[in-house]
Amino acid sequence: MFFRIALRNVLRNKRRTAFSLGVTALGVAILYFVIGFITYNFASIKRNLTREIGAVQIADARLFDNKAERYEYLISPSTLEQVVALLKDDPRVAGYTWTLGFAGLIGNEKGSTLVVGRGLIPGNPIEDYSQVVVEGRPLSGKGTPQILLGRRLAETLNVRPGEIINVATGTVTGAFNAASATIAGTIRYNNIALEGQLGIVNLEFAQQLLRTQGVERVIVQLEDLDQAEAFAQELKAKLSAMGIPLDARPWQKLTAFYDSIRAFWSVFAAFTTVGVFVLVFFSVLEVLTMSFLERTREVGTVRAIGTTRSQVFRLFVTEGVILGGIGGVLGVLIGVLLSSWINAVEIRWLPPGAIDPVPVRLAVDLSTGIVPFLTALISTLLGTLYPGWKTARINIVEALSYV
Repeated sequence: MFFRIALRNVLRNKRRTAFSLGVTALGVAILYFVIGFITYNFASIKRNLTREIGAVQIADARLFDNKAERYEYLISPSTLEQVVALLKDDPRVAGYTWTLGFAGLIGNEKGSTLVVGRGLIPGNPIEDYSQVVVEGRPLSGKGTPQILLGRRLAETLNVRPGEIINVATGTVTGAFNAASATIAGTIRYNNIALEGQLGIVNLEFAQQLLRTQGVERVIVQLEDLDQAEAFAQELKAKLSAMGIPLDARPWQKLTAFYDSIRAFWSVFAAFTTVGVFVLVFFSVLEVLTMSFLERTREVGTVRAIGTTRSQVFRLFVTEGVILGGIGGVLGVLIGVLLSSWINAVEIRWLPPGAIDPVPVRLAVDLSTGIVPFLTALISTLLGTLYPGWKTARINIVEALSYV
């Protein structure tokens, strides 16, 4: 009964109701866009990071903490066999590989520049960069030494796939070593800094350059990324029990990039939520205050026939909840429709530090609309409390004589 009367009262003044619903729906739609954008990009960053660095990495703690001197952190072949034995029969493990990094010089008779090299096993189940090759072909495990270059690095050296390039670096003992490799292709990393220095080589070539049989780290991919921290802790305990002086860390602790981005966008989402809340709250407060005051004589009439103050107050609160509910639903629907349209037309933007524009993507699902809907509902509810309480407490005689 209360609900039907409240709904009729809400629809009584169509222009005022339309204004309130418009403001609420607009705020909810904006908040839906923001949360959808953040949600999708968090998931995208998570996928891209773990695809490259794995869910968990195993290495010397000095390497993780940047406290190693020279190459004392390398994992020996015998230790690597022990680590692999811990991983190969674990049902949670989707795949694993190992890598070896180095820094040095790369060039030919045309010139040289710095290179950040990554030695890996071609075709490994974690990341072999084959999907980001834009010219030439991926690395193969056969034939002469090969290298993939970042696009900007290839442009700096003025080289193309098929040409021979020289790579020089210091060995594990501190000596100088150089070798030649065929440029298999160029890769799109879409990061200005890394594309200008990145070189991907076969693991054997990296070991040849450094004159070692060791590897830098073991990268583990899991079936469920949410188990990364628990898996890392368990693996670390097993390594310690076996007397293996290695550490295991989940992807969240391997890079500060994700945490910093997450912190920034979380603060941005919080400010947007507060902004929408304040917008809807004061809009509803103003509109309902005017509406309730105009109905003062009506309140006096229903009070005179026996309606209590609490019942009048409940009626007003119900009206506010109806406004918030309808406005929230409309805003979510608008957000869903426009987000789906934006995803379909692939509007592009250039993220900071990127080279190529990427499509703007927004998450479109029920969970994305929960916070915007609740924001609308709570803000309209709170915006109703004061004018509803004030109007409900007016003396019957004063209410009936109100002009």
